[in-house]
Amino acid sequence: MSITKNINRIGSFTSSEVVALTTTGKGELGFGAPAITYIKEKNMERRLDMSLDSEADAKPLTWGKRVEKNVFDLLGMEYILTSTETDVHPRIDYWAGSKDGIKYDEGKTVFDIKCPFTRKSFCGLVQPLYDGLTGMDAMNAIRKEHKDGEKYYLQLVSNSVINNCRFAELIVYAPYQSELDLIRLEAQGEDNCMWLAFASDDSLPYIRNNGYYKNLNIIRFEVPQADKDMLTECVLKAGKLLIERPIVSVVIHDQINGVPVVVHDKVAD
Repeated sequence: MSITKNINRIGSFTSSEVVALTTTGKGELGFGAPAITYIKEKNMERRLDMSLDSEADAKPLTWGKRVEKNVFDLLGMEYILTSTETDVHPRIDYWAGSKDGIKYDEGKTVFDIKCPFTRKSFCGLVQPLYDGLTGMDAMNAIRKEHKDGEKYYLQLVSNSVINNCRFAELIVYAPYQSELDLIRLEAQGEDNCMWLAFASDDSLPYIRNNGYYKNLNIIRFEVPQADKDMLTECVLKAGKLLIERPIVSVVIHDQINGVPVVVHDKVAD
C-alpha cells in the first residue's frame, strides 16, 4: 500500500518538469543529460512507490499557493480553479499534470497562475505585454528572455494536451501594496504561512498602486499543434525508458497473535 497521497504524480512525467524531456544529446535514445536525469528520478520513485520530494515549505512556494487564491478572486466566473487536482493523459498513463484551472469556452482553455517571489521575475514575465506583444508573440518573447520561460510554456502545452484544450493562458500576478494587509490577514492560521502573516511590506514582492504595471496580467494564446505533437513524441520516447512498477506485498498483522500476514501481492499503484 502506498504511503503517499498523490499516486498520479509518482513515477510519472509531470507538466511542471516535462521541459527536461525536450533536451537532446548523447544519452540513450538521443536524450540530453537533463532528460536522462529526470527519467532516472522517475524510475527511483517507481521503485520507492513514493515521491523523491517531501512537502516543501519554502517561502516562494507558500507565497505562490497563498496568493493564488487572491488571484482567483480577481478572475471572472468562467475560470474554474483546479490546482489541487492531478489529471492523467487519457491514453498515456505515465503523463500527468496539475493545471491551475480551466475555462470551458470555445476550444477549451487551460491556465496556470504564476505569482513570482521577485519583482525581477514578475517584470520579465509581463514586459512583453507592455511592449505591445500578445498571444504567441508574447509567449515567444518570454521563452527567449525569462529563465523559466520555456519551462512555463511547456507546462501549459503539456496541460493542454492532457486536457484536450485548444487555448492556454499564462496568468501573472503581483499584488499592489494596498492588497498586502488582506493577504497577511488571510495567511493567519494557514499551514506554512505564519511567516507571511507577520511579513513587512518591504519583504514581499508588491508593486506600487497606480504604477507602470497592473497587478493582474493574462497572456492568452492558441497552443500550436506542432508543439503538442513534439511534446507527445518526447514523452512517448521517454516512456520506453521507464521501468515497470514493482510488485509489492501488502502486509497486515494478525490482531490476535500479532503475526505478520501477507494479504496479497500487487503492482504498486
